[in-house]
Amino acid sequence: MKKIFLPLLFVSLFLSRAAAQCTETNETKVLLIGDSWAWFMNVDASINNVFITLWFSNYKYLSNTTVAVNGAETDDFMKPEMQTEIRSLIDNNPSIEVVHLSIGGNDFLGDWNVSMTQAEVDTLGAHVMFRLDSVIRFLKTCKPGIKVLWSGYCY
Repeated sequence: MKKIFLPLLFVSLFLSRAAAQCTETNETKVLLIGDSWAWFMNVDASINNVFITLWFSNYKYLSNTTVAVNGAETDDFMKPEMQTEIRSLIDNNPSIEVVHLSIGGNDFLGDWNVSMTQAEVDTLGAHVMFRLDSVIRFLKTCKPGIKVLWSGYCY
């Protein structure tokens, strides 16, 4: 009897813990900013699917149509009014730990053309990277230890 009772007791205790609902407190952890990729993830809230898939269902993102803009280029994020809005969002939401940044693609789409030489393409790339680096350096000044995830365009 003891041989059956103890295992059943342990199994029932385990199952009662496994089936119990845990209490989650939603936390705004990610600031979503950038161009149309960020805009779409904000509009359809698809970034939440990533949190759920990675078992962070209590993580939430913050964004708005001022910082996630269709057609935005890197120089848009260097403007004082954009930086003021970004800094305000981070300051008013101290739980933010990561900035999800999606910019750079429109810089190439708007300025590149098929007749460019390799040197011109390289120069364009260097200018975009310089502006991207400037934006990332600004974001790093907004909060000590904040992480910046530049997503790129491999979706």
